[in-house]
Amino acid sequence: MLTFLFNVSFRLTLNYRLGYYLARRRNVINSILILYLKKRQLNKYACDISYDAVIGKKISFPHPTGIVIGVGSVVEDNVMIWQNVTLGSKGAVEKAYPHIKKGVKIYSAAQIIGGITVGENAKIGAFSLVLKDVPDNSTAVGIPAKTK
Repeated sequence: MLTFLFNVSFRLTLNYRLGYYLARRRNVINSILILYLKKRQLNKYACDISYDAVIGKKISFPHPTGIVIGVGSVVEDNVMIWQNVTLGSKGAVEKAYPHIKKGVKIYSAAQIIGGITVGENAKIGAFSLVLKDVPDNSTAVGIPAKTK
């Protein structure tokens, strides 16, 4: 009946949603709670999902270990992200983060780096390094990733 409470993906998403809510209403107490939630996220789920990233509805983390979602990342609705995925910027000089559109599937250990857009219903293959935009309904695989 309440089995969803034991689902790790649900609990990680709940942790993110609470942290996101508190980050929008910053004060001293909320800052302390955010630090606690961040520590819990790192220790319990081995993930680093920024509370400043924007994540849509119905996101799914089938195996949420080692996931990193950077500060400026935008992830729309119905996205699936497997373990060890990184959504990040190219470094201190360029602070651009990826925009993941609806229905995207990002498989294990994929890295999406920089201010790129992954189109609707696209798939990112395991261990792929995505450095360029991915069109809608396509698949990106390889290092660096090429679309098919």
